[in-house]
Amino acid sequence: MRNRPLLAGAHSLLEVVDARNRPFCRLAERLVREQRLVHREICLLVGSRESILLAAGSQGWDFFARSPVPAGVSLLESAEALALRQGLANCRLRELGTLSPCPATEQSFVALFSLRVTPSRMRLLAEDTATRLLLDREEFRGLALYGGELLSPLVRHAVLESSLLA
Repeated sequence: MRNRPLLAGAHSLLEVVDARNRPFCRLAERLVREQRLVHREICLLVGSRESILLAAGSQGWDFFARSPVPAGVSLLESAEALALRQGLANCRLRELGTLSPCPATEQSFVALFSLRVTPSRMRLLAEDTATRLLLDREEFRGLALYGGELLSPLVRHAVLESSLLA
């Protein structure tokens, strides 16, 4: 069987990065995930002054939204596009920092962005209690400390092992 080259238009391309987060090649997302190659992702932490909103994920309560960064797109552009896809345009977006590759980040550099929304918007977003969990900031930290198995490994890592959410 002969290998065929991947066409950029047919597949979502990601940048594979080295240990210093510098890109060195572009591959189809499917191949990056299958081979567990280091790449970049972004996560959105949606919150208001008093509270944080988590979303149901396959491994527990997770950040509101998460997405790989397409090849050739900056972290900020990718975060803005993800916020727009989530219906959160015109919200204050701020980069909190980047988590290094580890098992909790699924071997990717994860750039964490905070998205500040108004309390009224937060209540609307939290209406679907089956897929959304609204916590005040102290409850969020307490859940990470004492109920960690309820949170995704990425959220536990961001809260407990990094200084990004301190």
